[in-house]
Amino acid sequence: MSIKTGLLIVSLSSSILWIPAVHAETTVEQPNRQQTVTLNIQNMTCPMCTFTIKKALQKVDGVQQVAVDYDAKTATVTFDVQKTHSPALIKATTDAGYPATIADPAAR
Repeated sequence: MSIKTGLLIVSLSSSILWIPAVHAETTVEQPNRQQTVTLNIQNMTCPMCTFTIKKALQKVDGVQQVAVDYDAKTATVTFDVQKTHSPALIKATTDAGYPATIADPAAR
């Protein structure tokens, strides 16, 4: 919460009275809007593929962080759930030539 202060001028007959005025701004806390998913990526044939995949995922509105692992053939993506969703991430990698599926959390 932030508090702004100012001066309120009140005129009482012939004298001026300076009174501090306080304005409070309330901040509504947002629930956790982040989600992290791991995608299994197909067609990764060389380490340079990771750059193409990362770039495609970063173009999706709401994506906050991307880590692509060539050895594991996965991409871990953190995103804002109010701006995007997993199917949009899969579409982005597929459109870039790298079809993806959501990784099974139990398989990790």
